[in-house]
Amino acid sequence: LLATGTFAITILAIVFTDLLKGVVIGLLVSIFYLLLSNFKNPFVKEEDKLHIGDVIKLELPNIVSFFNKASIKETLWSLPPKSKIMIDASNANYIDDDVLEIIDDFRLVVAPEREIKFNIIGIKSHYKRKDYIEFVNVLDRETQQKLQPQEILNLLKIGNQRFVNGKLTEKYHKMQIDATALEQNPMAVLVGCIDSRTSPELLFDAGLGDLLTIRIAGNIISPEIIGSLEIAVKKLGAKLIVVKGHSNCGAVGLSLANNMEENFQSVTLKILKVAKDCGCYPNIKNLDQAILLEKVARANAINSVNEIMIHSNYLREKINSKEIGIVSAYHDLSTGFVQFEEML
Repeated sequence: LLATGTFAITILAIVFTDLLKGVVIGLLVSIFYLLLSNFKNPFVKEEDKLHIGDVIKLELPNIVSFFNKASIKETLWSLPPKSKIMIDASNANYIDDDVLEIIDDFRLVVAPEREIKFNIIGIKSHYKRKDYIEFVNVLDRETQQKLQPQEILNLLKIGNQRFVNGKLTEKYHKMQIDATALEQNPMAVLVGCIDSRTSPELLFDAGLGDLLTIRIAGNIISPEIIGSLEIAVKKLGAKLIVVKGHSNCGAVGLSLANNMEENFQSVTLKILKVAKDCGCYPNIKNLDQAILLEKVARANAINSVNEIMIHSNYLREKINSKEIGIVSAYHDLSTGFVQFEEML
């Protein structure tokens, strides 16, 4: 639209003046609109909902000029007290000295006065400044205990949406390693399949220490899984249990093929029973293969939730009292989207 408008103005200027003046007028109009656009939109501003609270992110463009100074200052100075701000300068190859001074003044004076946590990353070395990190996306014990099961489920949904949209948050993995080396305060525990295409931390845009993960073919339940879940809740403080199946599950496929090789049957027999209960076996030829696998995978995850409720008195009591939650989920490998059933 901008290019079309500038072109039209240039043509009109040429018609009503001459070729040289028309081209000069068109060039000046282009420069004016580019500067105006740069002044109004010097960065991308996003707000991410994380388990540590809302984090405001400013992503700087390739060139940050003097014209951006007022807008950046207004944005930083208008941040509410006790908020968290992260400036990403990874794409900025040029930052005007006046803008750098504004950022330094905010970090050294304004942020401490208002108890604002401040991070800046990706700043180029020739500016004689280093990345500055005041907060890391790691759960502490106090924050973990305040989280409610529904809040955690919402965080997982929001994190999955970021994953689907390709908008993963910065993790500072080295600092997360240091912060979680001596303790962990996970908000949820996931029982998932052994599938290599599924990584819960990526799938839910979570950091180190946020999630406990139990992997077993077909996300089936055994006494050892039950024991691990009880440890996750009672000793480590997890508030939500997620049992997650996925599309095109190999374990489900083996079960529907009635594969009982060696020790396969310890897995396939369990899933085959679920397939029979939901009417997907033995009449498998009457259903599309993809639809069949999905139906059984979803039913299998729900069945695993039911088994947990049946075989663990401790977890059942915690769930019934709403101290923790439990939910089944289905991960579509082709889209990355995770759909959750209703939480118990």
